[in-house]
Amino acid sequence: MAAPKVAAQPATKAAVPKAKAAAVRKPAQPKQKIAVEDKKKTRDAKEQAPKVINLTGRRDPFVSPVVNRSMVGSGCSTGKRCLAIDQINLKGVVKADAGMIAVVVNTMNKAYFLREKDPVFNGYVVKITGDSIIFKETVQDKLGKPFTREVTKKITTPAV
Repeated sequence: MAAPKVAAQPATKAAVPKAKAAAVRKPAQPKQKIAVEDKKKTRDAKEQAPKVINLTGRRDPFVSPVVNRSMVGSGCSTGKRCLAIDQINLKGVVKADAGMIAVVVNTMNKAYFLREKDPVFNGYVVKITGDSIIFKETVQDKLGKPFTREVTKKITTPAV
């Protein structure tokens, strides 16, 4: 007995898998760079340019991989909270309605205005007098035991 003949049907486009068809239709995208901004809204983040990340996983040779290691572990880079007591000099004292204001400079000769109870990197301001400022500093001894001490800074430039 002979098998019945089946009419041959022409091949349709549905025979090609959809994934292959999509790959054929879209040309390959060129390698792109994406600008990523930090989510923290600090003054430092606003001043810095956005980081550039290469999608291929390679680092940009024009961006320095070295991280600023100053004040390690404190999360500090600038501001009053990053002033180390041993690295500042008192330049002047101003009497205001709200109390005394001390004008101090850091090692890079940048001026800051401190009031009583303002925190600094390793302590806080206890008292401001007419010619000096008194800090309460917390330091560690050689064994790692923390202790506090008072540090007094006097105006370095004599009044004329």
